Amino acid sequence: MKQLFALCIALFLLQALHAQDQIIKRNGPPIVGKVIQVGTMEIWYKMADNPDGPIYAIDKNLVISIVYANGYVDRFTVDIKDTANYAGQQRKAIKLDFLSPLLGYSQFSFEKSTGVGKSYELSLGIIGLGKSQLLEYFDNTYRTVHKNQFGLFASAGYKFNKLPDFLFGKTRFTHIMQGAYVKPVVYLGNYSENRIIWKGNSDYSVEKQHVSFGALQLEVGKQWVFGEKMLVDVYWGLGYGADNKKGNYGYDVYYDSGGYNYVNQRLGISPGLSLTYGLKVGLLIK
Repeated sequence: MKQLFALCIALFLLQALHAQDQIIKRNGPPIVGKVIQVGTMEIWYKMADNPDGPIYAIDKNLVISIVYANGYVDRFTVDIKDTANYAGQQRKAIKLDFLSPLLGYSQFSFEKSTGVGKSYELSLGIIGLGKSQLLEYFDNTYRTVHKNQFGLFASAGYKFNKLPDFLFGKTRFTHIMQGAYVKPVVYLGNYSENRIIWKGNSDYSVEKQHVSFGALQLEVGKQWVFGEKMLVDVYWGLGYGADNKKGNYGYDVYYDSGGYNYVNQRLGISPGLSLTYGLKVGLLIK
C-alpha cells in the first residue's frame, strides 16, 4: 500500500512538472514556470516553485522557444547582430602564435571586440626568440654558422567577422569573437642576422646585415572559442611587401629573388607579393 501511495505521489509530481511552461534560453538551463505574457521585447513569467510570487521578465532575444504545458511550442528568431545576445561574454583575448618559435620568432597578440562581427588586433613579435637556422658554405673546408637573428616587429589589423557560425548545416549561437573573418593588417619590423657573402673564387665571409621591412596584407582565417576560456585562430594572408634584404652568396641585387622576414615572406624581388600564415592559441580575459 505504501509503495502504491509513493508511486501516486511521484506520478502527481511528474504530471505537475510537465504541466508547467518551459522557457528555453540560448545560454543556461531552461526556466520552468508559468508564462504570463509575451511582449515585443520581453517575456513575463512566474516561477514554478512560487506561483503566487512576483512576476519576472527576460529579454526575448535571449530565448529560443517556449514549450507550453499543452505541448504547443512558440519559437523565436533573433537578430544575430544585437549585442544583447552576447551579454556576459568575454570580449578581450591574449594570443600566442603556436608555430612561430619553430620559424625563428615569437608573436604575441591582443584582440578586443568592438561590436558584433568587428574587432581590432595588435601584435608584437620578437625575432630571434625561437629556432636559429643553420647556414652552410664551403671555404676550402666545410663551414656552418647560425643566422643568430634578433629584432622586433609590430602589426595592427581590423577584423570583420562572419556571423553566425555554422555547424552541420544548422545555425549555432556562438561567441562574439568566434567565426570566419577577413583582416586588413599592416606589418613593420627591423632585425639583424648573419649573411654569407661570396667575394670571388673560393673566398667567403660572414656579414651581419640589418633589415627593415613592411607589408600590407589581407588575411583570412577562422577563430573558435571553447568554453568561454580559450580560443584557436588559424589564418593565412597575401599582400604587398618591401624590404632591403639581400640574399646569400653575393652583393648583386639580382640574387635577391625572395626574402624571408620571419613573420612575413616576400615572394620575388622587393617590393613584391608577400605571404603570412599562422596558428594562434589564446585565453579570453576581462
